[in-house]
This record gives sequence, structure tokens and C-alpha cells, in this order.
Amino acid sequence: MLNKFYCWIHRKLSRPDEQGEYSAGVWQNAVRDEVIALSADASGKVLEVGCGEGLLLLKLARLEAKLDIYGIDIWNDILVRAQSKLDKNNIHNVKLSQADATKLPFSDNFFDRVICINVFFNLPQEEMVLQTIKEISRVVRKNGKIIVDIRNSLNPLLYLKYKFAKYYDSTVKDLPLRTYSYKKIVNYLEENNFKVIKKIEIGFPKNSLAPIFVIKAQRI
Repeated sequence: MLNKFYCWIHRKLSRPDEQGEYSAGVWQNAVRDEVIALSADASGKVLEVGCGEGLLLLKLARLEAKLDIYGIDIWNDILVRAQSKLDKNNIHNVKLSQADATKLPFSDNFFDRVICINVFFNLPQEEMVLQTIKEISRVVRKNGKIIVDIRNSLNPLLYLKYKFAKYYDSTVKDLPLRTYSYKKIVNYLEENNFKVIKKIEIGFPKNSLAPIFVIKAQRI
């Protein structure tokens, strides 16, 4: 009963063109919107780590046709859905491949920008977040930009939402739904040659207790 009610709410609150998608959702959409706003200065090669069904890839491709866009995800079935979306929208500047975020199949300094959103909270271990940041640092060029997001461990409602998610949301499967300390993630970024240049709070309240932080950083 709870699962049916939650799925109904989730579907109603999702955008019409994204209803039924695994990666749809109010907060996921809000994060994607902020990423598009932060990507107005994007150029060259852009990678999305954990691209899912391609909801952000579509927006990026429409943002700038000259971008050379790559998307990776660990789930092949979801990449098939992403490719179908790209084909239906006649988008040809996006290359998809199945890969692990902790072992990116690209050479050093290959990208001008890397985006990794709605991903960290699904990784089984915090060590995987650190390894993903290390890999992102390896493949992005010096002075290149990255955008990541985290679910905030200081937000009490978010803690309760994730703690009881298994009782009302069947889509979480075995995902851990992890929250993180903003300071710890910033430390991880700084240890891997990144300087934070912008932080955006998503949700209420708009302060250190915000449910989500979107972070834009530059490799130095």
C-alpha cells in the first residue's frame, strides 16, 4: 500500500516527459536544472559519470550542439534506454559506454568537464566516492571543471526519508542511500587537486542543513 502511494506521488511530481523513469524525481530534476545552469560555459569534451537513462545528456546536447559528450553507467540495460532516447531525439554528439565510476576507461586529462550527479548517494561504500573523485581528477584536464552533488548528512528529514525508504519505495533495490558531510567531500576534492568555486543548496532550508548540495569545482 505504501509503495503504491509513493509511486503515485513520485509519478505525479515528475515532469510529464520523465514519468516512469528510474532517475525521475523532484530533487533529481532540481539537481539536473542546476547542472544545466552551471554548464552554460561548457565547451569541448564533457563526461557524465552515472548517466542513467540520459535525462541530463539530452539537456546537455540541446544546450550546445558542438559539445563532444560522453556518458557512462554501470548498468547496460539503462544505457540501452539512454541510447533509445538519443536516437528518438536525433542526437548524435553523445557517446555511451558501460563502465565503473571507480575505473573510468579514459586517458589522463581527456575531458574539459566531468559531471557526476545523483550518484554518490547510491554508492555502496564511501571509499568508492573517494575513488570516483580520484578517477575524475585523473581524466579531467588542468583548469577543467567538475560538478558533483551530495545528499547532506546534517538534514534530519533526509536521514528519516532514507532510513525508512525500503518500506515505501521498491525502486531503491539494495541501494544504500548514503548521506555525506559537505566538509568531508570538500576535503576529498581538495586532496585531489580541486578548488570549489560554487556551492548551491537545493531544498529547504537554504543553509548548512539543506538536503542537497551541488558543488562546482576546478582542477588546479
